[in-house]
Amino acid sequence: MPSLQLPFPLDCPSTLLGGQSFCWNEVSPGTFSGWIANQPVRLSSAAQTLHWDNPNLSPAQLCHYFTFDLPWHSLLATFPASDRSLATARKAHPGLRALREDPWECLANFICSSLKQIVQIRQINARLRNSFGGPHHLFPSASVLASGGEIALRTCGLGYRAKHLFATAQIIATQPSLLEIPSSLPTPQAAAHLELLPGVGPKISRCVLLYAYSRWDAFPIDVWVDRLLRELYFPKKRKPFSISELENWSQEHFGCHRGLAQLLLFHWYRTRPKLAPSKKRPPHRFPIQK
Repeated sequence: MPSLQLPFPLDCPSTLLGGQSFCWNEVSPGTFSGWIANQPVRLSSAAQTLHWDNPNLSPAQLCHYFTFDLPWHSLLATFPASDRSLATARKAHPGLRALREDPWECLANFICSSLKQIVQIRQINARLRNSFGGPHHLFPSASVLASGGEIALRTCGLGYRAKHLFATAQIIATQPSLLEIPSSLPTPQAAAHLELLPGVGPKISRCVLLYAYSRWDAFPIDVWVDRLLRELYFPKKRKPFSISELENWSQEHFGCHRGLAQLLLFHWYRTRPKLAPSKKRPPHRFPIQK
């Protein structure tokens, strides 16, 4: 079985099941089954060693997928030292890593994500693979989904999302170069480019840029992120945020790698132990002092 020695711990549950990717399942304690570069694989991590069972996947491909080339700790050190919320998130999940997902699969996943929980998106991913992915259950290409039609997509549990995924698949099937976003294109313009596709708004575009294009300055905002920002950073704010307000604030506060801060905060806030209300316990808020 191939293996790779790591200079840091790798938290597979948080990394693989936390909402970046939706093709992974924990098949036994500590062992995960999924796909990397269209290759089926089972992997596990223990004692800072990553093991996987598919010899067709090279160590370089694993390093690329798990962003082992990213100076993770150096980048996290650029965040404000006064941010106690982020410090708590880092301490709680020191082995969480960013992933590099396939752009088409990532885009399709997040088009299917509206009003869905992570486990439900994983179920949709599995149904798409089982229905359209052939004998090896690969994630279906845009051409395959476009040929399958909207009605067939609805049988995979997409509901109204089938319309958007089908329309986008038709576009990408005929213009695959639309997913070739040059690194020189600034992230706001790259997001606007993706938002021309059916069913893609600011949250989806930034998720795709963060998880598939390594745009570490992309800051996706969904219900969870809006909620955590209100509780942790703006506990007295009552009016709704605008996207531009949060874009400007996150850039000013976290800097050009703010997407990594969002990744940590999102996972920690969503999975942290819930404290029972108590008059003696202060609210779990850490407003930033400026």
